[in-house]
Amino acid sequence: MGRYDDSPIDFASVLEAVPQPIAVCDTEGVVLFLNAMARLFLEVREGDELPQFALSRRDTFSQVRIEHRGADIKEYFLADVRITGAGRSQASMSLASLGDDHYRVMLESSPGTMVAPILDELDALVAICDSRRKVRLSNAALSGLMDHAGEGERDLLELFHEDDRANLRVAAAEALAGGMPEEIDAMIGAGMPDGCEKVRVRIRPLSSDDLQGSSGQRGFLMVAQPGKSSFAELQKRFARAEELMSLGELATGVAHELKNPLTSILNYAGYLKKKYRGQFIEQRDSDRLQRIIDGVERIDRFVRDLLHLAGAETLEVTEIELHAALRGAVALSRHALDENGVEVVYDLADQEIWVCGHEGGLQQVFSNLLFNAAQAMPKDGGTVTIKSSQEEGQALIKVSDTAGGMSDETREKIFEPFFSTSRDGKGAGLGLALVRRIVDQHEGRIEVESTLGAGSCFTLYLPT
Repeated sequence: MGRYDDSPIDFASVLEAVPQPIAVCDTEGVVLFLNAMARLFLEVREGDELPQFALSRRDTFSQVRIEHRGADIKEYFLADVRITGAGRSQASMSLASLGDDHYRVMLESSPGTMVAPILDELDALVAICDSRRKVRLSNAALSGLMDHAGEGERDLLELFHEDDRANLRVAAAEALAGGMPEEIDAMIGAGMPDGCEKVRVRIRPLSSDDLQGSSGQRGFLMVAQPGKSSFAELQKRFARAEELMSLGELATGVAHELKNPLTSILNYAGYLKKKYRGQFIEQRDSDRLQRIIDGVERIDRFVRDLLHLAGAETLEVTEIELHAALRGAVALSRHALDENGVEVVYDLADQEIWVCGHEGGLQQVFSNLLFNAAQAMPKDGGTVTIKSSQEEGQALIKVSDTAGGMSDETREKIFEPFFSTSRDGKGAGLGLALVRRIVDQHEGRIEVESTLGAGSCFTLYLPT
């Protein structure tokens, strides 16, 4: 950088002009300077004592070691650093050496969580880790494993079998240095009662741009999948989940477009039925009008349910008798069942079973399962058996069919958004994804067993 004279540069004024929150600290985390944006960010008033960052010499010296290794890394990222003496108790920080044991610190909020809902749709175990291997963001699949492992900050390596930790440690270090380590077969689930599961682990560096910050490497992404699923397949699932996240916006638009014509059809059909009841109209025509009314009401309920699922409307929770909901779902699915030659067999508990939930949502669950079973039946038809029971504070609903069943590969993917096995290409692949979402909203779970040539059985567990 050229200079026009030998006048000293007022670096404090330069930093004050920077539109990002900037601090200068030493190797002990003692803050020496805060610009105006940093004071605002940390909620430190003018005249107050400067705060202190919970940084250790190890944290700050790591930046020196990285620079001396000649790696192309300008930043050393630390997430959720504790802060004392300020209104904000923690923040993410990007350290860059200023020489003479001083560090420039870029302050920012914790890594954004907008990606979290997308990650939760993935079957893989996904974690975003900082430069200390601490897990800062994990999807739902991995969070359950971490909850079992204990509370507090989790070093990613602690989740794996001790025999695999050395290889994973090397891979994480390589990613932090900007490298692309090879995939590793490892055993995850250390300490789990059922033992570890073998997964294929891929670790990739994340730049600060990936984590919404300034330049430099900041952490790494860990993706663990059972079997030999490829990273490309994971990216496809990520894209599908992203599409599902846009469902809220889509559902809202669809609802507004359908609301007025649906209301008109319903009102006019009801008006005609009342006007000509018993006069100049045959009974079968009256029945046809009633079918129009029933069909429009079903569409209207579906649109409302879609809005509920998308989060655009508040769920109305009531006491629901499951047997009535099941019979109602069968009635709604009667056309598809009859068209495919499906006989419905009931094996219901003697007593009524009541749950707290959303009636339209649960009927949507049962209707989807019945429709899918009907579509999967061979040409000569088959049987769907609906069984209910109640035990240990939960209701069990089993919907089993005599269709062709599924392969293990298909069974593992059926709840993924936009995955479809429709033979005619008309299926959108949303039905079972919505089923699982509704069941999750009711704090329940759904499981499936299937054998090729022997049919499938979906089991719902709902709290009573």
